[in-house]
Amino acid sequence: MKLLRHVSFVDCPGHDILMATMLNGAAVMDAALLLIAGNESCPQPQTSEHLAAIEIMKLKHIIILQNKVDLCKESACEEHYRSILDFVKGTVADGAPIVPISAQLKYNVDAINEYIVKKIPIPVRDFTSDPRLIVIRSFDVNKPGAEVDELKGGVAGGSILRGVLKVGDEIEVRPGILTKDNEGQIHCRPIFSRIVTLFAEHNDLKFAVPGGLIGVGTKIDPTLCRADRLVGQVLGAVGKLPKIYTELEINYFLLRRLLGVKTDDKKQTKVSKLAKNEVLMVNIGSTSTGGRVMNVKADLAKIILTSPACTEIDEKIALSRRIDKHWRLIGWGKIKRGVDIEPDERK
Repeated sequence: MKLLRHVSFVDCPGHDILMATMLNGAAVMDAALLLIAGNESCPQPQTSEHLAAIEIMKLKHIIILQNKVDLCKESACEEHYRSILDFVKGTVADGAPIVPISAQLKYNVDAINEYIVKKIPIPVRDFTSDPRLIVIRSFDVNKPGAEVDELKGGVAGGSILRGVLKVGDEIEVRPGILTKDNEGQIHCRPIFSRIVTLFAEHNDLKFAVPGGLIGVGTKIDPTLCRADRLVGQVLGAVGKLPKIYTELEINYFLLRRLLGVKTDDKKQTKVSKLAKNEVLMVNIGSTSTGGRVMNVKADLAKIILTSPACTEIDEKIALSRRIDKHWRLIGWGKIKRGVDIEPDERK
């Protein structure tokens, strides 16, 4: 057996309540597997939302998996296959291969592997720029009751967007620790540390390159990394990370209709325009934060973020609105400019 490629998978839950998790995961992907249950009608509300998210994130390489075919009759599977073709017609997934599978019985899993290797090219990677990693998970690896001298620093998990991280490198994590002063002003204190270990799955690495998921062992206080507390932060070379923004001016585009909401009334499903003072959920990279709309003019909007985000001009963001107690994807935008804050000086 010959190893052709190392592939990392980010599980993006299909449940509509976890849409933000899906959008955060999509920020580090090169391709998407769109999983559609063969024993349910297509499209399900969240399938439409996920396909829209794939388009927003500009993922061009898609494989559609028609799952649970072991639970359906052959004629029903064929009919379901046709409904998938109708659903993806005219979208970014038009023409994508549709692979019938049974994940439970491991049926056709080898076909998925073949498609991944043959149909999804390895993206061109940037090894020369200053390293930057988006954090999508973080952990405290210490067991309860561990002795002080046995304690290990926190671990940040994510995907390197560019550059190379090496064991021993000094790193900065932004925005870092957020605090408010007596006047209500937000202050950001970036976290500075050093890389102690690098690993991909169970492999210890001396250096890590873009592509795949990487665990970065640091000397950061483990309580800051516990239970995904670093999610949404950006890790990279000291002094080389983007600015930290509190306000964004975006060029935005709204979806024509609301996805993920089952209703017969077409008027209800239309996405209404952005309203001044409404609160949206804004996804920037792996960050999910609230954003209050302060101004809307044509296709430009000014948004004040609930918590600061480390990002840069021309970055794509996703916008969701609270509808029936759920956050629903309503559109996306591109950052044109913004108001940034100076992080506290390193002590």
